[in-house]
Amino acid sequence: MSQFITYREKDNEGVLQYYVLQREFPHYVGRISPYPIENHICQAALPGYNLWVAFDGVLRGNFMPSFPNELKNMQFVFENMATWFHSERVLADPKKYKKFKIESNATIPH
Repeated sequence: MSQFITYREKDNEGVLQYYVLQREFPHYVGRISPYPIENHICQAALPGYNLWVAFDGVLRGNFMPSFPNELKNMQFVFENMATWFHSERVLADPKKYKKFKIESNATIPH
């Protein structure tokens, strides 16, 4: 069984959002964002895409556990969320995420 699931739900402003939920405690919730969110406690970029998974609380609300070194653990979890979302959702349906793909035709100077 996967350690994450995805779901869609309207946020407080009524906008439909896409979320990733950690199945195990502390049940972190990451919101998929098309841009990095300034001054956010934790977020991770999807490789090759203009998409980020940003901390949006835990299953029970906008809380954060206060375990020692939890910020390091959170970053690890959110990087795993981004990698999982990329492999399980984006690569499974690349047409759906084409507009977020980072296209690079740049050459590397010698």
